[in-house]
Amino acid sequence: MQLDIAAALAARFAGVALAAGVLAAVPARAQEPPPFQVAQAATATAPEPSAEQMKLANDLLVANGEASSFDAVIPNVVEQTAASFVQANPDLIRDLREVAKQLSTEYESRRSEIVEILAKIYATEFTTQELKDLLAFYRSEAGKKLVAKREDLLKAGFSSIQAWSALFAREMEGRVREEMKKRGFTI
Repeated sequence: MQLDIAAALAARFAGVALAAGVLAAVPARAQEPPPFQVAQAATATAPEPSAEQMKLANDLLVANGEASSFDAVIPNVVEQTAASFVQANPDLIRDLREVAKQLSTEYESRRSEIVEILAKIYATEFTTQELKDLLAFYRSEAGKKLVAKREDLLKAGFSSIQAWSALFAREMEGRVREEMKKRGFTI
């Protein structure tokens, strides 16, 4: 069951789930700066991107599917926050769920802040021409196919890597046993 969940998450977030996880984990890691400050610090030394670069970066995030990869961040953070109150207040679970649903809807408009953070990073890291080239690729048939098949590719890759990993683990088990036997131990 856990492997199915991991495969679904890997496929759904297409490699950018890590950033979503960082956003979701912020309350548990209060000693670290909030992700928005991290993103600002990462781009602080770079010149401010032009309006054209920002538009191209936004268009690219839509075209390559990354903008929608963060659709679940706000509802997940709201649900996790509400759920954190359940242990101390188990009788309030129904009300906490209702509040989470209400707040998810209320805060959905803030998803654009996540896309803006990403767009600024892209606009800072890529020149205007590079952004145009990337956008052209993602708007091409090959780019559209990549976006459309990304989930299936990630699922297949995850599944194949799991199978390889299991074989590799067995191989390593044999090698460890062999090396330990050379040292006089049978395990």
